[in-house]
Amino acid sequence: MVARRCTDQITQMGDPMARWLARTIALATIALGGCEQPPDNFAPELALRTAAFAPAAPAAQAANAAGQRLAITHTFSLRLPSQDVETVQRRDLAECIKLGCTVLNTQVDRSIQGRVNARISVRIAPDAFAAFAAIITAAPAEVVTRAESAEDKTIPLLDVEKRLAAKTALRDRLAAMLADPAPKTPAELVSIEKELSQAQGEIEAATAQRDYLRTITDTVRVDVNYMGRPALVGGVDFSPISNALDGFGRTLVASVGSLISFLAVAIPWLPLIALVIWAGRRTFRRWRARNAPGRAT
Repeated sequence: MVARRCTDQITQMGDPMARWLARTIALATIALGGCEQPPDNFAPELALRTAAFAPAAPAAQAANAAGQRLAITHTFSLRLPSQDVETVQRRDLAECIKLGCTVLNTQVDRSIQGRVNARISVRIAPDAFAAFAAIITAAPAEVVTRAESAEDKTIPLLDVEKRLAAKTALRDRLAAMLADPAPKTPAELVSIEKELSQAQGEIEAATAQRDYLRTITDTVRVDVNYMGRPALVGGVDFSPISNALDGFGRTLVASVGSLISFLAVAIPWLPLIALVIWAGRRTFRRWRARNAPGRAT
């Protein structure tokens, strides 16, 4: 009966490829002991295609990535008017704090041309990153570049955890030796206390390193660069002309300064130069007078 029900299901399929695949499944099912009748509203051909192209389950994907610790960094480069840079930066920081992030550093640069650039670096929980990304890319900011990088910290974290476990076990053994009521010499007590103190210091250093690695893998780092652009007049950027005029003024002032420096160096030597010129001209006149044709006759 089981074989007959499976054969009936196979003959209902019109696609030769589907019949061949269903026949193979039916034979395997018969060998295992049964082939159940599907519901009337279920198409066997559709079931086979669905099984063939169904995506992997989220649980399986999570199992594949289990135990991997990644330090993820997102970098945004934004362009916006220079007069809005500081306001937008303060807005983003305020919203970031509301989302529970940690501010690592902030920076604002103001150039003499009036252009303002800024930067922030924060750490935020992965589930709050999407909301923060929507905030920082909102108007008036314009996204120029966006990048994401990931660094695998699984091995360093496992290494520090193993070292921490070994040092903790050593500290416990040393503490037990120190608490043992058996008689010990002063040299032995000093040696045990020294090793115990050293082990405790290494444990604290390893604990700090482990906590840092957990922090950078449990959170997402976000670096935002705000690039200010000059104000436009009638849709035209006149900053090149302004920069050229400023450069002309600076060059003129620098040239005048160089002239003043030259005069300051040359003036003390002017009397000596005048004396040398006067002596040279007098000598030349005497030589010409002695060698004049009329005097020679």
